[in-house]
Amino acid sequence: MAVGFTVAKIKAEIAYTPMLVKKISPVMVEGDIEKLEFISKKEGSRAVLSNLNIERLAPANTPRKIRLKIRQNDGLALGQRIRILAGLNPASPPNIAKGFDFQRMMYFRGIGGVGFAYNPPEIISNHSAKIGLMVKIQRHIAERVDLLSKYPQQGAIIKALMTGQREAISDEDWQALRDSGLAHLLAISGLHVGMVAGVLFFFSRLFMACIPRLALYYPIKKWAAIIALLGAMFYTVLVGATVPTQRALIMTALVMVAIILDRSAISLRLVGLAALLVLFFSPQSLLSVSFQMSFAAVLSLIYFYSIIRPWWSQQYRQVGIIRKLSLYFVGVSLTTIIAGFATGIFALYHFQNFAAYGVLSNLVAVPIMGVLVMPFIVLNYFLIPLGLDFLIMPVIEWGVSWILASAHWVANLEGAVWHMASFPSWVFYGILLGLWFALIVEGRVRYIGLIMSLLFILLIPFQKNADVMIAPSFDLIAVRDDLNRLWFSTLQKERFVSDNWQRLNGGADDKKLRWFKEGEHDLFPLQCDANGCRGNINQQKISFAFKPEAWREDCHWADIVISNKSIDKGQCDAPVMIDYFDVWRHGGHSIWLSKAGVRIQAVEMKRGNRLWTQTAYKNKVDD
Repeated sequence: MAVGFTVAKIKAEIAYTPMLVKKISPVMVEGDIEKLEFISKKEGSRAVLSNLNIERLAPANTPRKIRLKIRQNDGLALGQRIRILAGLNPASPPNIAKGFDFQRMMYFRGIGGVGFAYNPPEIISNHSAKIGLMVKIQRHIAERVDLLSKYPQQGAIIKALMTGQREAISDEDWQALRDSGLAHLLAISGLHVGMVAGVLFFFSRLFMACIPRLALYYPIKKWAAIIALLGAMFYTVLVGATVPTQRALIMTALVMVAIILDRSAISLRLVGLAALLVLFFSPQSLLSVSFQMSFAAVLSLIYFYSIIRPWWSQQYRQVGIIRKLSLYFVGVSLTTIIAGFATGIFALYHFQNFAAYGVLSNLVAVPIMGVLVMPFIVLNYFLIPLGLDFLIMPVIEWGVSWILASAHWVANLEGAVWHMASFPSWVFYGILLGLWFALIVEGRVRYIGLIMSLLFILLIPFQKNADVMIAPSFDLIAVRDDLNRLWFSTLQKERFVSDNWQRLNGGADDKKLRWFKEGEHDLFPLQCDANGCRGNINQQKISFAFKPEAWREDCHWADIVISNKSIDKGQCDAPVMIDYFDVWRHGGHSIWLSKAGVRIQAVEMKRGNRLWTQTAYKNKVDD
C-alpha cells in the first residue's frame, strides 16, 4: 500500500501542468502541433499543441499542452508550428458529484485547457523531422486507408483498427456498436492484441513447418512465439499504449514467454501480475472504465474456463470438424455471456445501460473479426510498404460492412438496450467485493461472496437519486417528481449536462420536460411566477429565487432556499441556503430531500483539493 500511494504521488507530480482556471478569449496562441485528429469535413480537426506561447499568460501559468478544435484545417500537418486566434476554456469539471472527471483525464494527458479557433491558423514553420517514427507510420497507414477505401464508414473503422485513430467514426455507428454490445471491437484491447499475436504465431509457425530442416532440427514453436511477441509490441505502440492494450501486451508477453520456457501461463496470477505492472506505471488508470472493464472480463473468463477446461479439452479432441465448429460458436456465446455479465455491472454503474442482445451480435461479428478482418489487417501491414494493399482492402471492407450491418440490426431491435438509474458507489463496491471473494476463495465458502453480490444487486432498485441538481454554471436546474421524471429549468442551455442527468436518472430515451414558468400544474411539483418557483418535495419546503425579492420573501417560509443571485445569509432564516457563490466555489450540487432533512453533495467537496481542480484558486479569491 505504501508503494502504491508513493507511485500515485510521483505520477501526479510528473504529470503536472498548469490548468486554466478561467476563460481567456480571444487570445493569440502559438504552438507545435503534437497530435492532429481529423473529425469530419464539417467539423474539421482537433489539434493538441505543445511548446506554447499564449497571450496574457505568464510562462509559469501556461499549460504544457492545449487542445483546439480547428474547422479550417487545410494544410495542417504534424510537427508544424502555428499561430492562431483562439478562445480557451478550462477543462470541464464534473457536472455532478460522481460524474466523469474530464479535468482529471486532461491533467494526466498534460492538457491544461481546451478551446476553439476563430480563424484559419498561420503556419510559422514546419518541423516534421521532430515527428516520431510511429507517428509517421500511423499517418502513412491512415492516408493509404483513406485513399483505397470506397466507403467512408468502413474506412473509418479500418483506420481505427490499424492506427487507433477513432475520431472519424460517425456518431450513428458508435451508438449502434454500443447498443449492440460490439463497442469492444473498436476499443483496442486484449481481443486485438491477442488476434495479432495469434495470427503471427500461427502463420509464422506454419511457414517454418513447411521447411523440413527448420521443423526437424529447430524449436520453431518458440521462434513463432518470439515473432508473435514482437508483432504484438509493434501493434501496441502503433495504436497507442492505452490501459487495455498495456494489459493485453503484458499478458500476451507472459503467455509467449511461457511457451518459450515450456510452461503454462493462463492463470489468475497472470492477470494479477499484469494489473500490478499497469498500476505501477499508470496508477491513475485504476479509476478508468477501460481498466476496470478489461480486467473484469479477463478475470471472469480465466476463472470460468479454468473450471471447465478438462471437460472442454476432452470434448474438443473427440469430435469431428462439424462438432468442432459447433463448439467454436458455443465458446463465443459462453465468452460473450460471461464477459458481458462481468462488465455489465461496470456498464450499469458508469453508463447506466446494458446491451441486452450482445450475445446475438457477437455471434455474428466476433467470428468475422477473428477469421476475416484481423488476419487481413495483419497482412496489410506487410503489403502497405510494397504498395500492394489494394489487393486485400476490399476483403477487409467487406468484413467490416458485415460487422456494421449486424451492429445496426441488433441495435434497432426492440429492447436492445436496458437503461437503469445510477446507484451509489457503496452498492457498486459491495457487488465487487462479493465477486472478488468468490474468485479468490476455494471451496463452498466462496458462495458467500456470490450471495453477498446478489444482495447488493437487489438493493439497486431501492436507491434514490438526487431530488434537485444544479449545474456548475447555475444555468440549469433539474427537479425530480414523484414519477421519477426530471424537469429542467431550460432546454436551450447546458444540453450536454441535461443529457447526462437524464441518463443518470435512467431515462436516456425519455422526452425532456421543461418547467412551467407560470402558475401551478398537476404534473409539475413546483408553482412558479416571474420571481421564482416554490414547492413541497418530500415534506421539505423548497424555494428557487431568481430575483432578490423572492429569496427575501421565502426565507421565513422555506426549509431550503436556492438562488442564482447572492443571498445575504445574515438576513435569511432558512435552515439551508445555496446561492451563486456556493455553486461557483464548490461546483455542481446534488440535493436529496426527505422527512429527515436535507443532504447536499457538491462536486468540489467530493473531489477535494487536487492538482487538477480549481479549489485552491477559488479559496484564494475568497480570502
